[in-house]
Amino acid sequence: MGFGMPDISRIYIPPPAGKLELNISDAWRGRFTEATELPDGAPVDHGYAVLFKGDKGYVCRRGENERWGVIEGPVREGESLADWAPRVAMEQAGATLARWELVGYLDCKATSHNPDYPAGTIRVRPIFLFVASEIDDVPEETGYSRRRLPFNEHARALRDRYPELQRYLAKAFDRYMVLRAKGEA
Repeated sequence: MGFGMPDISRIYIPPPAGKLELNISDAWRGRFTEATELPDGAPVDHGYAVLFKGDKGYVCRRGENERWGVIEGPVREGESLADWAPRVAMEQAGATLARWELVGYLDCKATSHNPDYPAGTIRVRPIFLFVASEIDDVPEETGYSRRRLPFNEHARALRDRYPELQRYLAKAFDRYMVLRAKGEA
């Protein structure tokens, strides 16, 4: 009776922890990796996206008591990122996307304070740049509202909402500035 070797090539194993560990709402510990593609088999359950159109950045929130922030939210069971991106852009900001690009991802490990996952659970949270071709009204049934801000106020809103992630969200801003300089956005 022999035991077969499991196919470990299909299992996502995060790289060793880096020097800078992030605390994400006390529920996750993570580290950022700059990348244009996610690793094969990465277990993605939540994403972040920084939205721009023209010379403005856009922020959104659900409800009146929440701070303004980026487009973010869970990736539904069985939903691809190609389906997630246009869905959350429309639901949270009323945006139709002209392009979207991955700027990096957070390798996250659940802490004992995580209410949704057992401690040690591994998840990958991508950070995207979204460039809108059109901005319409936010669908009323979603409960979201949106604001258009000049770049300096947009950056401040993100610093206020995401102090631990701000430097990584800023990579989307940097990428957008490069695309604008090239006439591609």
